[in-house]
Amino acid sequence: MKSWLRLFNIYLLAALAALGGGCASSGHLSMKKEYSTLRVYMEGSPRESKTVYVTRARTPMYVKPEPILTEEDVSKATLVDNPDGTFEIQVTFNDHGSIVLDMETTSNRGRHLIIFCHFPPKGWKEPKDKGTDSAEPPAPGQPRVSGWLAAPFIQTGLSNGSLKFTPDASYEEADRIVRGLNNMVSDTDK
Repeated sequence: MKSWLRLFNIYLLAALAALGGGCASSGHLSMKKEYSTLRVYMEGSPRESKTVYVTRARTPMYVKPEPILTEEDVSKATLVDNPDGTFEIQVTFNDHGSIVLDMETTSNRGRHLIIFCHFPPKGWKEPKDKGTDSAEPPAPGQPRVSGWLAAPFIQTGLSNGSLKFTPDASYEEADRIVRGLNNMVSDTDK
């Protein structure tokens, strides 16, 4: 009986090593579709928050540690072209996201929502030494894949389930963010 158990353990270890080796050998995340993540944080106070640098102007702001909304709360994203030549991203949230957006913005008037996105292009491979939550500038010749894009000021509660903001991004980056969010929505609906 012990010999069968030993033989089984050897095969189990060999199978686990083969599976683990196959996954670890690539070392990169390769995407066949464009996907974007969205994190909406609430502005916090210095004692309860961490400092982030918003937009390419690197404006320091305090954010609470956990996002109030993520891409899981998104039902649709749209790139809105304004008559004056500017553009905005409009994110429409699902039922859960709409309730959270309404509650958080109603109770936090006078603060900012701080928006982080990760928006790698199709086929992008994540470097081994860099996580997906980094907002550091890209190396020369490389596309920007993430950033603290906006900090809209909360003047009133947003009860319509939609958030519109002007991102600190090029039109191509904003379009990639919108496509990636909509791909996330369509893939989770399947």
